[in-house]
Amino acid sequence: MDVKIVEIVRDNFIDVVELELEKAQEKYVTSNLFSIAESKLFTPSSNLRAICVSDKVVGFLEYEFGESDADKDGCTIWRFMIDRRRQNSGIGKIALGLLLEEIKAQERCKIVDVYYNPENIVAKRLYANFGFKEVGDRDDGDVIAEITL
Repeated sequence: MDVKIVEIVRDNFIDVVELELEKAQEKYVTSNLFSIAESKLFTPSSNLRAICVSDKVVGFLEYEFGESDADKDGCTIWRFMIDRRRQNSGIGKIALGLLLEEIKAQERCKIVDVYYNPENIVAKRLYANFGFKEVGDRDDGDVIAEITL
């Protein structure tokens, strides 16, 4: 399977925005349009990527390297989703591996963290399969999981 993660540009923006989740998953993941707008307005240092299979957009992710002294050795994965029509096909696993390779290649951090709703068993399993360990909870109730690169 030819999975790639690529920058979001004019030519793939609409495809990313039109990706869909299963109804039950919508409570776990903010919409892609909101995520893109939020990043452009408030965190322009975010890295936005489309997940593609054979040049067709099938997913979206967002990550950001820490900027402050307290978190300069860290990176946070803010969003990660695969379109409902392409889930359970191994794309998410491949894309997360590619994402971690991209983060590691930039040699800017030692720890990658991710936040997810504790009821989101699919996310929990995916991250655990890569070695992410739950280390605490956020004020909003999300679980914090980390991996050391």
